[in-house]
Amino acid sequence: MSNQTDVLILGAGPNGLTCGAYLAKSGANVKVIEKNVESGGGLMTQELSGFKLNSHAIYMLLSELMPPYKDLELEKFGVKFVRPEVQSAFLYDDSSLVFYSDINKTLDSVRSFSPQDVEPFANLYDNFKRASDEFIIPATYVGPVDPLEQIEMLEHCGELGKWLNELAELTPREVIADYGFKDERVESALLYLASMFGLDPDGGGMGFLTPIYVYRLMQTSLVNGGTHQMASGLRRALERYGGQVITAAEVKEIIVENNRATGVKLDDGTLLYADTVISTLNPTQNFKELLDDSVMPKIVTESAEEWEYDETSLFVMNWGIVGSPPKYDNRPDDVNKALNVVFGINSVADVTGHFEGATNNRVPDGKVGHVSCPSIYDSLSAANHLNEYGNCEVLRFECLAPYDINWSQHKNELAKSAFDTWSHYATNLKKANIRVELPWSPHDIERHLPTMKRGAIKHGAYISIQMGYNRPNMECSSYKTPLEGFYVAGASTHPGGMVILGAGYNAAKVVAQDMGLNIWWETPDMVKKAVEDGYLPEA
Repeated sequence: MSNQTDVLILGAGPNGLTCGAYLAKSGANVKVIEKNVESGGGLMTQELSGFKLNSHAIYMLLSELMPPYKDLELEKFGVKFVRPEVQSAFLYDDSSLVFYSDINKTLDSVRSFSPQDVEPFANLYDNFKRASDEFIIPATYVGPVDPLEQIEMLEHCGELGKWLNELAELTPREVIADYGFKDERVESALLYLASMFGLDPDGGGMGFLTPIYVYRLMQTSLVNGGTHQMASGLRRALERYGGQVITAAEVKEIIVENNRATGVKLDDGTLLYADTVISTLNPTQNFKELLDDSVMPKIVTESAEEWEYDETSLFVMNWGIVGSPPKYDNRPDDVNKALNVVFGINSVADVTGHFEGATNNRVPDGKVGHVSCPSIYDSLSAANHLNEYGNCEVLRFECLAPYDINWSQHKNELAKSAFDTWSHYATNLKKANIRVELPWSPHDIERHLPTMKRGAIKHGAYISIQMGYNRPNMECSSYKTPLEGFYVAGASTHPGGMVILGAGYNAAKVVAQDMGLNIWWETPDMVKKAVEDGYLPEA
């Protein structure tokens, strides 16, 4: 292994692999350094006794809309998305509410559930879809815009632009409540979608994210064969163009010479040198652990000290069973086909209470959360060598969870409670022969992925002072840092986490420009349209 290269990237998660693949195809000699023995970061699929279990990321909100999917030809490398027609089902004692990828079918479900809410639901969906398609998603794949400039631009983009500006002053709960739903269960279902990955339903100034979560969680996909297939596809793209991934190698220090980052020192003493160093780690690691305080302006080190990690994390439980997929008693057949089934949410207070419980270190009781049987749509995830004993399926439960509790004491108890609750709605699960169990607590997240400090799946809280131009701070939000040759490109930069590949994609362009590399990829059509319509500035 040569100790000199053009680009060193810290972290072989989705953003590190994405950035590396673009730069490698631009002609740079790229090495990606990964602490774990396997690349992929949160794109984890663990195989136990033949069952492929996604212990971390599973739901792909943007799937084929992500520019790297086309640019890097990920489909050729085995990345294929499966989008179920039935997206979510919300269970109540006497009824069910079902959301589909087809809005007309969703409206039919709302009509039979609460006829007076059809019109407000249709209005909400139309507004959320337009906001996401015309502005929020395109803005994901460009660098952050100065907030005052962005407000000014939106103000001149008609009613939609003015409304988008208004969202920046609201909470997710206020955004949804504004539509005036008559049945609180409809309102709470939408609010659950908005907050199911840790967005505070009462978070001031975070209303602007509500449209994309709600809209895209009615269009979400699975990766066929497990989410690690995406990591494999990204790595294969990187390696196709000459890039290299070095695993089981922990970076202990960024080497600085003459006020420039020139390489890294690994934990075994190995020194690797490069013209450019890019980190996808969190601000604490980047600016407090890997660098001496003296090499960065005080404003950068102070922002790292004050960086707020997510208030909540996730508890995920996977089971591999021999038995039938869940069959929900006395429910429409489409409930059995839903990608996500949500229980324990009957009111807005249930949603806010679920979030507050996680922020106040209450142990979840397993009676609120969402469940899935991904093997219905991804047959590759179920063990096939056990078929002589019967049909095999993968089951999954997920809920918001606190970090500061004794998870070694509580996680098995929580898993049992969740399974019992699920079996109350789908009684056939009581007959399931459980062959594999994999609980995954916030402590497990941090242990496997230290950059997700305190189980922070987005590397830092989504609060107004840590978004866009302020992520991770004003000095570094455009992926460059004040230290020459050192860039940041992880989930703690714009546009954040959630496997959307935006940070790695955007950073690659900035680095390629600075290094004088060939920018071979085209600006996405959706970005061109957003620029043309005045939502975004010219690149």
